[in-house]
Amino acid sequence: MSFAAWILSASLSAAPVPCPEATAADLEAARTAGDAGDLARAEEALTACTQRAPRCADCQRQLGWVQYNRGKTKEAAAAWIRLLKLVPADHATRGALGRLLEGKPTLNVPVGTVGTGEGPVRLRLVARFQSYNPKPSHPADHYDADVDSPKSARFSADGTRVYVNALEAHKTLVFDPKTLTRVGTIPHTFTRADAGLFRGETTVFGYPYLRTSPTGDPNQMSGKPVESELSHGGRYLWTPYYRRSFDVGSTSPSAVAVVDTATEKVVRVLPTGPIPKYVAASPDQKWMAVTHWGDNTLGVVDTSSGDATSFKYLPNRLVVGQAMSMQALTGKDRDKECGSCLRGTVFTPDSQVLLVARMGTGGVAGFEVGTWKYLGTAIGEPRSPRHLLVTKDGKWLYLSANASGAVARIPLARLVEALRGAKGGLVSLKEWETVRVGGGARTIAFSPDERFVYAASNARAELVVVDTETFQVVHRIRTDAFTVGLAVSPDGRQVWATSQGHDAEGGGRSTCVFAVEPQQPAGQTKGT
Repeated sequence: MSFAAWILSASLSAAPVPCPEATAADLEAARTAGDAGDLARAEEALTACTQRAPRCADCQRQLGWVQYNRGKTKEAAAAWIRLLKLVPADHATRGALGRLLEGKPTLNVPVGTVGTGEGPVRLRLVARFQSYNPKPSHPADHYDADVDSPKSARFSADGTRVYVNALEAHKTLVFDPKTLTRVGTIPHTFTRADAGLFRGETTVFGYPYLRTSPTGDPNQMSGKPVESELSHGGRYLWTPYYRRSFDVGSTSPSAVAVVDTATEKVVRVLPTGPIPKYVAASPDQKWMAVTHWGDNTLGVVDTSSGDATSFKYLPNRLVVGQAMSMQALTGKDRDKECGSCLRGTVFTPDSQVLLVARMGTGGVAGFEVGTWKYLGTAIGEPRSPRHLLVTKDGKWLYLSANASGAVARIPLARLVEALRGAKGGLVSLKEWETVRVGGGARTIAFSPDERFVYAASNARAELVVVDTETFQVVHRIRTDAFTVGLAVSPDGRQVWATSQGHDAEGGGRSTCVFAVEPQQPAGQTKGT
């Protein structure tokens, strides 16, 4: 039996007593210090509280969380062990302690948690929407059964809505970031009555169905929404489906929904290739690239009409290297047998080059827009590139590297120049700059002024802030376990981060809302 298992199975029999009035001042001092981001002072107040009233459960619980967020894991474990002797039924703390002792990220963190770092900004967890605790104690911790494996988040163009794709719920959940309430649902389940949305299309590029729909109609299905993209000034929200509900193994064509954000209803569904995890709109609004994780290809949709009913694919798909056979993998899990595992996709600001990350084999591939010629692949970046961003002025390309736990950047002009000279092959570049953010670097997003890059660290269960001026990490905050997606509000005041469900691990299934606040640099006082 592991030490963690022994601790958690030990006899915990002592009963807590009501916290004496004398502890109220300590708890208030800790709250005030925490609100100010002074975790050291909060720890002092809570330590005094536990010394004054050793059997006050509130003090022990909060002391453990403050120490945990300061990186003092041994002290946090000791505080939580003391708490569980007082309150054996505190299952949230029991779970957090068990994962801490096993060296894993905690399942969830309390609303009110403040990040650490001495940069210009700090983050505070101000609200959460989750499906794991039906009776949360904090009024801003909202139970919502539809928050089932939330994969990604995106703000509307005007910042009045947040769209969260709940993959296993087959829904896009719509939230109001001002009131922090859920205000709508976009379902991704289609019946015979929805046939008009598909305009008679069941497949594209000749992809065969290797799994059969129970109804005989592959368009009668539920889609599992993955990422999302806005086009045409925010009029349309594009949501690709990881797979159709009947397609076990993800070896058949999937689909992408086009949502009219004015009505928040699906107005068109287009077929795609296998596992379209990512979509990207060209800045000139003429094209939408649909990236197929499943077979090293992309489809390009002509969106120049601006009318969703007339959007149509170009005749030929784009291929990175060599397209993989679907029939050869019938019965296998295509998510794992994915070749180059194409993921992050972005157009250059002038809409002349399309870039795509090869997460499986490494490198950033490029295509010339218009001719759609494959240029080649640039390598040399940190291992397993996942998400791509380009600055508005076209100066930099940023990427997250999953296996490397890093964010990297390179001058965009240098990358494009190298790709245009690659002649369809590989070209190695040494100009990459790299900063480590933590294992499992997933989604990255800019602040509106591009001063900061926010990165989701899946393995560390953290939201990390990188200052683009110094290219250094300046802030970190704990999130619920298995952080994967994030979105920054147009005004820069909020970051929404999704934690996808992991049934085997018992974590995820939440979306955390963080307030972005200015922070006084260390050593300075107001007025200086």
